[in-house]
Amino acid sequence: MALRALVRRGLERLARRVAQDDLFERPGERTPPAVVAAAARRDTVSATGCLPVDVEALRAAMRPAGRPRVVNHWATWCEPCVEELPRLVRAAAACGDEADFLGVSWDLFDHPGDPTARARAVAAFADSMGVGYPSVLFTGAPDALFEACGLAVHQVPQTLVLAPDGRVAWHRHGTIDHDDVPLLVAAVRAAAGGA
Repeated sequence: MALRALVRRGLERLARRVAQDDLFERPGERTPPAVVAAAARRDTVSATGCLPVDVEALRAAMRPAGRPRVVNHWATWCEPCVEELPRLVRAAAACGDEADFLGVSWDLFDHPGDPTARARAVAAFADSMGVGYPSVLFTGAPDALFEACGLAVHQVPQTLVLAPDGRVAWHRHGTIDHDDVPLLVAAVRAAAGGA
């Protein structure tokens, strides 16, 4: 019986992924997982942290500080984003001190509310997934984020490697899969060497 349920869940997940265009999710396509709702009720802030930011604070947070910065656009309600988190954690560990990682949460796009409470929920969720780098929660309108980040594709997940001079050295639209981890690490190292 458990095997049948596992197979059914696997087929349902595959069907959802096939139904999505290139494994992207748009704001509004998915409700947050139960763990996010539980995290929203907690009154703790994680060690990794998540701060609500406007456009100017987002630009400052994304600015490389002498080494490459890996920026992952994600949301807790985005299943492909959540699925790729362990791979991003692995990439961050492989990069070590060669790069700074930052998550940019789009959670308020789909679930408006109190930014401070949502930031706590995002931080708690990231902690529960073993993410060891900080995130910021964008509080402005989606178009302002897309313009500030120069994003032509308005879907999550997306990951960029910014060279120390601020130029985009690598950009992945869609989920980082296992084969992309070495590419991401190589892009970080190439960006660091080109500084």
